[in-house]
Amino acid sequence: MKCGMPRKALIPCLSAVRFLSVGALSLCLLMAGCTALHYSKKADKETYKIIKAKSKRVPNMEEDFTLAKDAAWKPLEGAPVIDAPDPALGSEADIELGASVISLERALEISVKNSRTYQNEKESLYLAALGLTLDRHQFTPIFSVTGDGGYQHATRDVSMPSDFTKAMSKAGPILADLEQLTGTPGALLQQYAAVVEEAGALARLDQPHVKIRNDESIRAGTSFNVNMLLKGGGKIALGLSSDFLRFLTGDSRVATSSVLTASYAQPLLRGRGARVAAENLTQGERDVLYALRDFTRFRKDFSVDVCSAYYQVLRSRDTVRNNWKSLEDFRKSFEREKAFAQVGRRTQAALGRTEQAQFNAETDWISSVRSYKASLDQFKIRLGLSTDAKVVLDDKELEALRTQGLIHPDISQEDAIKVGLAARLDYLNEQDRLDDAARKVEVAKDNLKPSLDVVLTGTVPSEGKDGFQKPDFRRTTAGAGFDLDLAVDKKAERNAYRAALISYERSKRNFSLSEDNIKLQVRESWRNLDQARRNFEIAEKSVGLSERRVEEQQLLAEIGRATALDQVDSRNDLTRARNSLTAAIVNHTIARLTFWRDMGILYIKSNGQWEEVTDAVKS
Repeated sequence: MKCGMPRKALIPCLSAVRFLSVGALSLCLLMAGCTALHYSKKADKETYKIIKAKSKRVPNMEEDFTLAKDAAWKPLEGAPVIDAPDPALGSEADIELGASVISLERALEISVKNSRTYQNEKESLYLAALGLTLDRHQFTPIFSVTGDGGYQHATRDVSMPSDFTKAMSKAGPILADLEQLTGTPGALLQQYAAVVEEAGALARLDQPHVKIRNDESIRAGTSFNVNMLLKGGGKIALGLSSDFLRFLTGDSRVATSSVLTASYAQPLLRGRGARVAAENLTQGERDVLYALRDFTRFRKDFSVDVCSAYYQVLRSRDTVRNNWKSLEDFRKSFEREKAFAQVGRRTQAALGRTEQAQFNAETDWISSVRSYKASLDQFKIRLGLSTDAKVVLDDKELEALRTQGLIHPDISQEDAIKVGLAARLDYLNEQDRLDDAARKVEVAKDNLKPSLDVVLTGTVPSEGKDGFQKPDFRRTTAGAGFDLDLAVDKKAERNAYRAALISYERSKRNFSLSEDNIKLQVRESWRNLDQARRNFEIAEKSVGLSERRVEEQQLLAEIGRATALDQVDSRNDLTRARNSLTAAIVNHTIARLTFWRDMGILYIKSNGQWEEVTDAVKS
């Protein structure tokens, strides 16, 4: 054969290669089936299961939580569109033609499904639950399978005796035969042989020659292990390893072995008990609960913020209309005053005052249009839409607020505080974190103990026959002992314990601070809501008064008895009063939602819309 390898030696080589190839192929097929998408789906399934199970303990947690987005859903599909320009926007009016009109409910739905901020918070919750899957995994059987194999070619020097040495090694029998044939004394023949051997040595005929030999072999090894942590602190380990070695040259011998091992270790002092050994798992479970509460609290904040921004945009647009109406009225007044001035019934100073008021009104209108467009663009970003998206908010939402009037809760400050302390999810988190800090003190105290572990071990060797070996349970080795570590140097553990004590004291202060902050927030919300109600009542009266003043000035102007100063002041006051009334109804609505949120009783639906709180509202 061209390779120079004997046919008999090639057969076991091919068998071993076939074995390795089949094993490698099987492993490749197994790994090919576990694609990256497969792992991602398994992670989602396990993580969503955790979130769903723990969501039952968090009121108003989002149902059917998922990070997946509906690719077929289009935010603006089916929304009504603007088909007529609004003259109050001036040159910006035509830009809104064809724009989608978004109601408050639609805006909240878009924000929940499309907002970047909302998606970030969902991912934070997911990552917290994903981390718990690993914490739980540590207390389940963990399997590992490894294997290795290879081919080795090596050369070595083999010392071969010379022909002279071989010949001299056979001189003994020949000398005996010569002694019998010739009758020559054996001693003399031995002397002759010694002389010949010495002469050969001097001639270096006895020097061996070196021959290079090629050695070839293949090897393979596998190891199967199972490890498991117990919540009581114990550790179990099982392992099965096999080794295979075949020499392809020389005697083609085979060496195989396998070993089955098992061990169990149980702490008796440090690390004993589920309270200590499973601390990381316990904290992981609680951290997911905290993340669920934080996310639920975020949903309330988020809906209030979106609602506030929505009404603020409508308020800005209403300000544009009020300023436009004021500008139109000033233009009419200026034309009338100009006519009176031409017949000598108005002074140029009075006419100039009216014209200046018209300029001021135009400046205010232009500024309000710019502010409205800027607030609308900012709101688009809040919803996760592009600033290029053609959208307009629904004016009917503002009209609905005006129609329904004020919805004012009838509840005292003290009762509101009691509700807040009972319902606020962030307050519950601080309570539980105080328990965490106390538990960590006990864990740190446990670490100050010496380490004493009972260890049980067992080994089962292979049968010792040719071929792949099986464990021989008749030949087992078992042992029992203990590991003791007095850990004389306790500096790190001492510092950790002292730090845990300080963390506990901090947690107590944080818990106390959280309680005071909730009381402060509820009181401030109650006061803001009460102030918003009073501002609305004042704004309503102010609008009525300003409208009567404007009507009076119009009548006086028609008969030429009105002064420019009174006309300007009355119209400016009416514009401000109308803007203030819009601000008052919007601010009261936002203050009411904020009050409910700070009490912890604002319920958010899956689409981001809230449910009105009626139990604490005066009819």
